[in-house]
Amino acid sequence: MKKLFVILTLTIGLIGCGSKVEEPKDQVIKKGSVSVKEVQKAEKDKNIVLMDTRSYDEYNGWDLDGKGINGHIPGAVNYPTSAIKDGDIEKALERKGIVAGNEIILYGKESKTMAAALIEKGYTVSIFDGGVDKWAEDSLSFEKLKKYETIVPVSWVKDLLEGKKVNHYDGRPVKVFNVGWGEKGKPHKEGHIPGSYWMHTGWVEEGPLWNRVDDVRIKAEMERQGITTNTLVLIYGDPLAATRFGVIAKYAGVEDVRMINGGLKGWKDAGYPVETEMKTPKPAKEFGAEVPQNPEIIIDLPEAVELLKAEDGDLISIRSWREYLGKVSGYDYIKPRGRIEGAKWGMAGSDPWHLEDYRGMDQFHMRPYTEIQKMWEGLKINSKNHLAFYCGTGWRASEVWFYAQAMGLQRISVYDGGWKEWSETKETQKKVLKGEPKVLNEESFMN
Repeated sequence: MKKLFVILTLTIGLIGCGSKVEEPKDQVIKKGSVSVKEVQKAEKDKNIVLMDTRSYDEYNGWDLDGKGINGHIPGAVNYPTSAIKDGDIEKALERKGIVAGNEIILYGKESKTMAAALIEKGYTVSIFDGGVDKWAEDSLSFEKLKKYETIVPVSWVKDLLEGKKVNHYDGRPVKVFNVGWGEKGKPHKEGHIPGSYWMHTGWVEEGPLWNRVDDVRIKAEMERQGITTNTLVLIYGDPLAATRFGVIAKYAGVEDVRMINGGLKGWKDAGYPVETEMKTPKPAKEFGAEVPQNPEIIIDLPEAVELLKAEDGDLISIRSWREYLGKVSGYDYIKPRGRIEGAKWGMAGSDPWHLEDYRGMDQFHMRPYTEIQKMWEGLKINSKNHLAFYCGTGWRASEVWFYAQAMGLQRISVYDGGWKEWSETKETQKKVLKGEPKVLNEESFMN
């Protein structure tokens, strides 16, 4: 017992220090290993949880080992071993619906390291012998994020920029943008992915409502940044800001816009080099189409009102619980408090600047999509409806839109004006509610 305690202490200590962790000995596994048949039986046992300890990207569908394996074993939750260092293990398990008394079956390269951490918390753990390789060998099916190629791994970006052959790339011109606030690009000067350009969100949105700029200016900005409809645009930085720009680029007509999963943190964690030199992209002579090519991606106040009246439409509030209840406005430049009458709450995070409910524990990766799906089911959000996400002024809503399109949802939009526009417009400013609803997400919009 003393020997087991020493092994566990060393393992957890190494994880906390961020050092390279050696695989612990088999003695930390309480239940040994299990077979394919046992994994299949476990799918019907609610007390047993199958856990994929590989990266977020592999779980989504990326074949990072070149073995032709895309996705995860059906029913598995995702908790990368690398994410142990990013936050409270018990909180991470709670987000995945794992409770005391659950038995956990692990698979993935570093499952023994994860097992040590879970056993220390009191869980009964076993390892699926062979993992995804054995599953594929037996010709069993996998599940994946429907449009996983829109959320790209940092390793894929590095290979692409180095001219290596990569999957899901058709040879079109590439531009990488580090997106945030600040015309002079201070965050970019402090270090960025080599070859990437700075994008200030103030070039595509403006006050006082902080809606997108007009279509003529959007087109001009795309051309100034060297972007055409045929450019592959890769975005990273502050995920809220990056996706705000990404949604506007998609609205304009850029065919291929993708988010770098993990962003600069993921890039650095992988040990990849950064640069500090500021570079200006060569302008494009012509964007290649009139703007907008995809007007349905962004809706304005009149469309938001109509959506609230529609039987197959929902306006989804991507704001913190305190904002939703009307206890705070969330912003120093927005005075009114409350929520849009008839809108549903889609969860968000702790405040206007965070989106914990939609991200992995490190706050830079997309949260496993299966968890988002379950969260929406619990909130009575029907993904078959036309969903328009809104927040204060569009940033949080844009990030959720990006994840929803990766999940394969077809009818999704961002309500650009959000709470600021709704609460400050004469025609709608009284169509608001405050306080805790009698039944969550069953309020109606009164004509």
